[in-house]
Amino acid sequence: MSEVPPELSAALAERYEVERPIGRGGMATVYLARDGKHRRDVAIKVLRPDLAASIGTDRFLQEIRIAARLTHPHILALHDSGEAAGFLYYVMPYIDGPSLRRRLEQESPVEVTEALRITAAVADALGYAHRMGIFHRDIKPENILFSQGHPIVTDFGIAKAISTAGGVNLTRTGFPLGTPGYMSPEQAAGLTDLDERTDVYSLAAVAYEMFVGDIPNGWPTEDEVRAGRFLAAPAKHRARLAQTGSQIEGALVRGLAIRLDERTPTPAALVEDLLGTAPARRHYSNTEVKDIVRRAAAMEASDPTASGAMTIGGVEEIAAEVGIPSELVRSAAAGAVEPRMPSLAPLASPRPNRLLGGPTRLLYERLVDGEVPDAEFSLMVDEIRRVMGNVGQVSQLGRSFSWSTVRGPGEGRAVEVAVVVRGGQTRITIQESLGRLIGATFGGIGGGLGGGGMGPIMGVLFGAMHAPGVAAIVAVPLWLASVFGIARTTYRAFAKRRGRELAQLADRLEALARELIPSGPALGPERKRLR
Repeated sequence: MSEVPPELSAALAERYEVERPIGRGGMATVYLARDGKHRRDVAIKVLRPDLAASIGTDRFLQEIRIAARLTHPHILALHDSGEAAGFLYYVMPYIDGPSLRRRLEQESPVEVTEALRITAAVADALGYAHRMGIFHRDIKPENILFSQGHPIVTDFGIAKAISTAGGVNLTRTGFPLGTPGYMSPEQAAGLTDLDERTDVYSLAAVAYEMFVGDIPNGWPTEDEVRAGRFLAAPAKHRARLAQTGSQIEGALVRGLAIRLDERTPTPAALVEDLLGTAPARRHYSNTEVKDIVRRAAAMEASDPTASGAMTIGGVEEIAAEVGIPSELVRSAAAGAVEPRMPSLAPLASPRPNRLLGGPTRLLYERLVDGEVPDAEFSLMVDEIRRVMGNVGQVSQLGRSFSWSTVRGPGEGRAVEVAVVVRGGQTRITIQESLGRLIGATFGGIGGGLGGGGMGPIMGVLFGAMHAPGVAAIVAVPLWLASVFGIARTTYRAFAKRRGRELAQLADRLEALARELIPSGPALGPERKRLR
């Protein structure tokens, strides 16, 4: 009996020749196949039929397309994805090399220098994806492959795609989103509002297994985090940890901390901590903490739409990075910030530049009554990416997020979208700096048409018409003025077109926000969920 379902072979026959299964997991089966179009071996991951039936196909494929935009030397690319005869699948390069799981079965523990090299490579991949607004959510040895010794992370964004597409239906079916032993405490608790610290936890668990030869023996307690040691680790683990040194053990404890404010904030910071290159955590006095909170509150009051605007949750996160307990921040905030959050005030539109014929910056704002739940921010990010055609860079701080274009070949726009939720309202701000457009328009037309046309004009005046020198004094300024007028008109047209595009995006986000805001009364400041 064939190991490949005949229905699957038939469904993919036009493009792929499915040969045999090469791996099975809790959610999918991986098949070795031949790509007939490009004549290469590929790996096709096919979701389990019962899982495929539980999730939304369109939404799943949309999330896959977002993950497919990742391009990094330590991330396995996604070639293709689709649905055929009820099968949901995605196609990756075939890596004829072992996984980290296979290496651990043959060599455990891993030599310290090699374990650090692998951890650093995976952290680099995670950091890149996080800047693109994508979290892995299932880092484990099975998802780290080796191609000629080069670590490559696979299944990027797949757990997010499945969880987002499946929603409540997926939860009811009991499919695990994450792997026991590597799953963060917040994942195990069923939370969906996850950030980069979930991947930090999983990477720290993988690093622990490489150093020790086994997964951590439970979550470290707060006492262990403060001590920087796994006090309750089994004797065999303790012996291996002692061999790696206190620096690595302390870094692993902090990377595995249950409390988010105690956990290492980013994959890069975890590597720095493991290597002993992380900056020492300074301890602040109670007076200094209050001063930090006062200055943060002043920043928000003076510029509430900036990407650095902070709620109390944002202040806590920043304070945690320098070792300040959240309880101390809240205590300081109680005496430094008014408990009532003011409503958001409208912004003034930028004025046009008379010389250029248009504005140097575009700004569009929509103010919506009601608060978009932060759990729905991903839907707004998806809409921005779809309209702008750019994966962008996303950062979330407290109950606000910002999205900005990622510059690359063919992408010269500098657009930033900020969504701030506060005081029973949701503000959507879209702005774009037109500096590059100004330079390209006036520089291109002035240099090309102005300079290029000067030669023929001088030739006609002095060569063909034998005009006196005074003619040049009159003709040259007139020509340059005409060129400037053309550039000014062109720039005004380009600026208006971009303005229409951003205004349409603002309208789309406003309509989406109204759909996402719960129908009940908006939560007052005292009922908001603090992160």
